[in-house]
Amino acid sequence: MSWRIALALFGLALLTRLPFATANLYAPDSVLYARGMERFDPFDQRPQPPGYLWYILVLRAIDLATHDPNRAMTIVSALAGAATVALVYLLAARLYDERTARVSALFVLTAVTFWAYGGVAYPYTLLAALTTLCALLFWRALDPDATRERRGLRFLAASAAWGIAIGFRSDLAIFLAPLWLFAATGTRVVTAGVSATVVAALVGVWVLASAAADGGLSRFLDAVRIQSQFVDERYSIFGNGPIAIYRNTYELARFLGRGLYFLLPLAAVTLISGDARRIELRDRRRTAFVALWTLAPLPFYVFVHVGEYGYIFSMLPGLAMLAARGTIAFAKGLRMPRTFKWIVMAVAIANAAIFLLSDSPISARDIARHDRGLDEKVAYLSSFPPQTTFVVSAYDGVLAENYLQRLPGGLPLLEYDPANPDFTKPLSCDAAPQTMPCSGEAVDVVLWDDLLRAEGPGWREVRMPHGARLRIARAPRSASLRVSDGLGVEIVR
Repeated sequence: MSWRIALALFGLALLTRLPFATANLYAPDSVLYARGMERFDPFDQRPQPPGYLWYILVLRAIDLATHDPNRAMTIVSALAGAATVALVYLLAARLYDERTARVSALFVLTAVTFWAYGGVAYPYTLLAALTTLCALLFWRALDPDATRERRGLRFLAASAAWGIAIGFRSDLAIFLAPLWLFAATGTRVVTAGVSATVVAALVGVWVLASAAADGGLSRFLDAVRIQSQFVDERYSIFGNGPIAIYRNTYELARFLGRGLYFLLPLAAVTLISGDARRIELRDRRRTAFVALWTLAPLPFYVFVHVGEYGYIFSMLPGLAMLAARGTIAFAKGLRMPRTFKWIVMAVAIANAAIFLLSDSPISARDIARHDRGLDEKVAYLSSFPPQTTFVVSAYDGVLAENYLQRLPGGLPLLEYDPANPDFTKPLSCDAAPQTMPCSGEAVDVVLWDDLLRAEGPGWREVRMPHGARLRIARAPRSASLRVSDGLGVEIVR
């Protein structure tokens, strides 16, 4: 293990992230984080509960220099992504050996969605960095070569790091709890009790600080309760029954597939190869540690919620290590050890090519199309008068509202939830809210989201220079807007 290599990997990762930093907020949640930077109020979705207070405070500190919330978030994303690559190297070197460490870091460096999220206003690379840092500290607390007292101090420090990390990403309270219990088996009962107290105290500080910023503990807890209820009713097995397992598993498989691509078969080799399993099981404590760390998020994702590509970053570092071990086992199984470097290079280059050259979702082109498309859509709609324009958005409603309100007078926006029942909305001025400007005998209905389906006649598609699109229909005020099957939009004349 070399700290100079870790530093070099950090620098390389940072250099490969910065050129792809976006200029605009990436997603609706990005808007909520930006609003939270202005005024922290999770009850009002500024940002969504539980609010991630420490993350917001870091963003505010960086924003003092950038004066741009999006830039502050992309800086954190890039730094956290680069830190993850370096931390994966350090952890894999301690768990295994130098060869595994370098390959694991290279695999994380070139993982497609992880590379992409290093340049957007999202906190998920931070999730990867924090879980890897805590895992590294917990593993050091289990070092058999250290004295019992030193292991106890290391476990106390690791527990403190975990308590602080929860204030950045509250899901780590669940994901790292099994690892904490596993590491606690190597310490005295008194040390474990003190460490648990430290974790509880740090989490309590975060909760109380969040409550104070949100107008009181009762209001903050109500916000968390409402958000939890929403997740339960919309996504979890508790509100939807067994069908939720299928839906969540499908989404998880999709996110893992696009995050890992060519790493998947290599990780599978570690699990299905008898020789590979025997090698890994020689150190059962290490195997149990890696399994607990990597797979602990799985029950939550399957039974409760896995809503975003970035969620799987809690598992990505461990899966990259499994892929590295699988590569070693595969080369040994071929009895051609010289092929090892070629396999590593081929997988890393193939994943990098998907990100850099393909047009697949969450590739560099896809991110750039989305980012530049925001500016291009807003510029195109800047000549549309608000009195005779009606913009429709489903998934990107918060994002569309954030940018449309920057136009003089703004543009009327219908934001709806695709999970709700079908509905029909009249386009007449009599049916419009009093706060919405409305006049004329006809109105331009604009579909903002690419995922919306323009159904029926009368639609024209406008392609932006970088590939984003708007669908626009000129409709009389006597017509109605009908939304069916979540994403189908039709003008009923």
